[in-house]
Amino acid sequence: MTTLPKEKQIDGQDFKSVIEVIEEYIFQTHKFPSKVQVADLTKIPKEKCDVIIEQLIRQNQLYSVFGGGHGYPEVILPYDMMQGVIMTQKRPDWLQGESYSFKEKADIELKIKEYNKSLIMYDMFERLLYRTDIPLEEAVAYTLNWLGFQNVIHHKENKDYADVTFDSEGLKIIVEVEGTTKQGDKPKVLQLDGWVKTEIEKEERDQALIKGLFVVNHFRETEPEKRGDPLTKHAKDFLKRYQFLFFTTPFLFNIVKQVNEGKLKPEDARKLVMEGERIQ
Repeated sequence: MTTLPKEKQIDGQDFKSVIEVIEEYIFQTHKFPSKVQVADLTKIPKEKCDVIIEQLIRQNQLYSVFGGGHGYPEVILPYDMMQGVIMTQKRPDWLQGESYSFKEKADIELKIKEYNKSLIMYDMFERLLYRTDIPLEEAVAYTLNWLGFQNVIHHKENKDYADVTFDSEGLKIIVEVEGTTKQGDKPKVLQLDGWVKTEIEKEERDQALIKGLFVVNHFRETEPEKRGDPLTKHAKDFLKRYQFLFFTTPFLFNIVKQVNEGKLKPEDARKLVMEGERIQ
């Protein structure tokens, strides 16, 4: 175990910072960080950060999922998250027999699976209000699919294409998604125009059947009801020029909430989505 000189003693905030950074990194990127990345993100010197991680591993708060060596990075994730992964690993078929299993455990596992599906669904909806980048794009795609739109695709592996596409009443909708601490601005609208032109150039369907949609999670660190205007003047001008659809993720969240509560039919919800929000 590495020991640090007295002048580099660790306090409680250091432990908290390391755990928070790891969790946020996973939630934002859907990847696991290496020890080097954790040190960079926390701004804690690598030697000191390694000691913190070692202690957290011994305390069963972190787990070294890949131990490094031979030039490979050591990958870290929260201990409870790793235990969840281990529990999903396939067991021998003979373990399912009455002699080696517990009916009560099987009942609990079934309930857990059902609850997990519901938790994932509600988490996706809540992401609409505060996430950015890939997690926000995933939430938008998941929600559109849940509402019943056809051929919803999240193009997360293709950086040279739109974030999301889907079909609605014969139209192909090309979606650009932005999560920002400010207003949605012109560059993203121009990028959307580029994706629409790319789709038109494919000549797979009539140009009139292709539509751009800009979705923005504006001022995402602020409570939705207290947020300001979602768009800059330039963004509004170009959205109008290209006749693109537009709505905010809180707008989509509210539609979903009404459907979930039985106050709005899915078909009516889809109509609201395709009408979008009015650009003031």
